[in-house]
Amino acid sequence: MAIDDVEAEIRQHYFGYLVLVVDDDEINREVAQTQLEAVDLVVDTAKDGAQAIAMAQQRVYAAIFMDMQMPNVNGLEATRGIRKIPQYQDVPIIAMTANAFSEDRAKFFEAGMNDFLTKPFNPATMFTTLLRSLSRHDV
Repeated sequence: MAIDDVEAEIRQHYFGYLVLVVDDDEINREVAQTQLEAVDLVVDTAKDGAQAIAMAQQRVYAAIFMDMQMPNVNGLEATRGIRKIPQYQDVPIIAMTANAFSEDRAKFFEAGMNDFLTKPFNPATMFTTLLRSLSRHDV
């Protein structure tokens, strides 16, 4: 599917959906937020896994983009914590990482993540991954 088609699909079926971006790097959060808002999603951001868990307890997100390497609570621990929240059994959690070796991917899925993006990523990859994750879970 062409990038324009992917963007149109997200706008048509997921307009206004709430998404959480978790990353300890402010620039990474801002870039992801800008890209997601460009396809008419509403975006919250968290600077670490502990903040992400707290935010997930307050609001229900349609999808979560989770950095792996963060201080305090890393992405794997945060994912496990979020999966314990009843309304988060089926919400897509997408890993964002520079490490996408097969053993890393196995850890992502074992922790409860649904997919992953390898950093740095471009908008086309982000949107395609998000659309695949949302459509699999009928959010």
